[in-house]
Amino acid sequence: MSMTVTELPHKEQALFRSALKLYEASQYKKGLKVSEQILKKFPDHGETLSVKGMFLAHLERKEEGYELMERGLKINPQSSISWHVYGLVCRSDKKYVQAIKCYEEALKADSENMHILREVASLYVQMRQYSKAVECREKLTAMNPFFPSFWLGLATAHHMNGRYDLAIKVISAHELGNNQPPLDKYMISELSLYKNWLIELNGDYQQALEHLKEIRPQIVDITGWKEKKARLLLKADRKEAAATAFQDLLERNSENDDYITGYMECNGLDMKCDEDQDAVLEVIGTLQQQFPSSNRLRFLPLMYSTGDNFAVAAESLAKYALRKGIPSLFSSVRVLYADKTKGAALGTLIESCATQIRDTKRFSDSTDDEPAAVLLWCNYYLAQHYDYYGDHERALTLIEEAIRSSPKTIEPYMIKARILKHAGDFRGARDTMDYARQQDVGDRYLTTKFIKYMLRVDEVDEAEKTYLLFVNEDAPHKIQEIVNMQATWYMNERGHAYRRMGDIGRALKHYHQAISVFDTYQDDQYDFHQYSVRKVTLRSYIDILEWEATVYENPAYQTAARAAAECYLELADRKASCNTFVPIEIEKDDKPLTRNGSAQQGQHNLAAGVGETKVYDVEKDPNGTKFVESDNLAEALKLAEHLESVAASNPDTHVLAFEVHLRMQKYFLVLKAINALKAIDATHPALPSMVVRLSQALDTDESFAAALKVPLRAQLAKSFGAVDITTGTAESIDSVLAAAKSMLAMGNGDQAAALLVQTPEAKYAEGRTLLKLLEAKRLLAKSGADESTQAAFGATAKTVFPLATCF
Repeated sequence: MSMTVTELPHKEQALFRSALKLYEASQYKKGLKVSEQILKKFPDHGETLSVKGMFLAHLERKEEGYELMERGLKINPQSSISWHVYGLVCRSDKKYVQAIKCYEEALKADSENMHILREVASLYVQMRQYSKAVECREKLTAMNPFFPSFWLGLATAHHMNGRYDLAIKVISAHELGNNQPPLDKYMISELSLYKNWLIELNGDYQQALEHLKEIRPQIVDITGWKEKKARLLLKADRKEAAATAFQDLLERNSENDDYITGYMECNGLDMKCDEDQDAVLEVIGTLQQQFPSSNRLRFLPLMYSTGDNFAVAAESLAKYALRKGIPSLFSSVRVLYADKTKGAALGTLIESCATQIRDTKRFSDSTDDEPAAVLLWCNYYLAQHYDYYGDHERALTLIEEAIRSSPKTIEPYMIKARILKHAGDFRGARDTMDYARQQDVGDRYLTTKFIKYMLRVDEVDEAEKTYLLFVNEDAPHKIQEIVNMQATWYMNERGHAYRRMGDIGRALKHYHQAISVFDTYQDDQYDFHQYSVRKVTLRSYIDILEWEATVYENPAYQTAARAAAECYLELADRKASCNTFVPIEIEKDDKPLTRNGSAQQGQHNLAAGVGETKVYDVEKDPNGTKFVESDNLAEALKLAEHLESVAASNPDTHVLAFEVHLRMQKYFLVLKAINALKAIDATHPALPSMVVRLSQALDTDESFAAALKVPLRAQLAKSFGAVDITTGTAESIDSVLAAAKSMLAMGNGDQAAALLVQTPEAKYAEGRTLLKLLEAKRLLAKSGADESTQAAFGATAKTVFPLATCF
């Protein structure tokens, strides 16, 4: 074996440096050749082996690349370059924790390597290890005190670490530097406002006001400066001056809720306090006189008034919107429908307006005839009103009248489609939305809605064909382009469609595409750790860091993650019952694809584009086989654990965790999930059946230690006592569905069917929705109920939703 070489000859050192430059230029194939050229003479040179492994990893030969890098480290474990290279690859592969360890090892051998320090500082921020980021950036600043990015990076690290006082000192020291490169006026403005924000966060409002006055000549963002002034005056309890400042802001934008709320606070009023409501309405009235064109000020009285005051404000808003032909009137006031009295009053008001127009062509308080379109918008509103309350037949009658009065107006067709969807006629809804889209094929919103409606009737191929309208004609890979658009609504709806069709593999593929969008959001912040500091967009940068902490709270992510976990559980259950799911193969089609081509072609033939040979991720596994063949319970566990960390306040998270842990026989974690759910909602309909299932599992699982069963049973008895799986099923459809799911899981299909067939009955009228009845239908089919039972269920459900075609 050749000896380990730590110092290369001059010629090889030059080659080694050129290999590193080729890496920086992303010329990986050339770099690989150069590293192999060195290794011909020195096959055991650890640093070159590591560099070669790095090139291989970037050429999609990751396993081989990691093996070479590890071999290089074994040969020379003290090499800063080898550890640095390993860290670069780990960082590229999103293995941030491992990358940090590599960089820390590299710094042991080369503690003043500025490149490594900068990269590891960014990784510390990425992983929210702010105290370490402070230490690292302090070192960088000491090494090069004349580099602005190091000072600003240190300030933001102190900021995120909660030490606003130290961040202020760093910014002040940076401002005193004389040898730094000059900043442009926009950077100076941003830096000044950022420092002022730090002073505010530090609690010294008077100093912040004085500083704000000093920096006024440097500020480019005048609106931001005025907002900060108003807020600081209010915090400093200078309410009269603050009121003037908010008045100035309202003159700029009278639709801004923050300005209105701030103005109210200046007057000593809390808009959420019932005792202040009369005074709030008085102030709003004053503001309305000053800003008569403000829609927000026109709406706010409806939020805070009742009785006759509400009726007057509602009439004023309604007549204004009806005369103007504002289609979004119902959407604007829908929040008021949470108060049943206000919802009913609004419906009565618009009915009265419609009657007046029909009878006299004018409102009762008007002497002039109203435009004919006013009746159209009355019917348009009332259709949505009755749809909200579930009277779909009345809603359809009204929207049809609106359509007859103006056949070329698109909005009524959209509402008709929505009503049909709520009524259970998904096909009719799809056709109506298609007709609306055909009236304006260039409207992207209409096309988006049409795609959703197609997916809800499981037309996945046609939906993809339509979605291609959003893709550029010259895109080399149209299907990959769809994924790159990051339209999570499309990914989730497509996943739901495949799941209904029984194609779990493709469903999982699309759910994971949606999940990966949020992972990308999380990963992409890495680029901003240095960019934002360099560009001095510090306020926006801090906002990004705070937003990233909540990115997984997005409903689209939670929907995709839960649905994917449920698919994995279904696959695991199939395997356990020897009914393994077999991925459905896509039929081959050799026809070329255009935007007007078939969706079936779009699934395959556009995979590489015209003349393109690269294999994209979207085409590597078109059937979702890798998800089906994975360790299903392990994958479900990953998703459930992540949801527990980012969505612990959502009851569905703990129901999912229960299902996963129960199948994995982790009974203490099962109990933890039950207790977590109880802490959120002690009356949750799933709780009784969860307790019963855990008790049954403890009774039947002989592999679980008897000594450990005792405390589990004791805790269950203490927290829940004697529980029946049918608890609550006499009056709650949610309890019926939860009990039926548990009965099916325990193999009691007949009992589940006996409960499910009752769900359309009148005793479940409260809380009974179309979606819940469809879930009952799905569970009834899963229970093994005979065709006559299912037909009887469908007939009864049709009495509840007579327009439905889905039963």
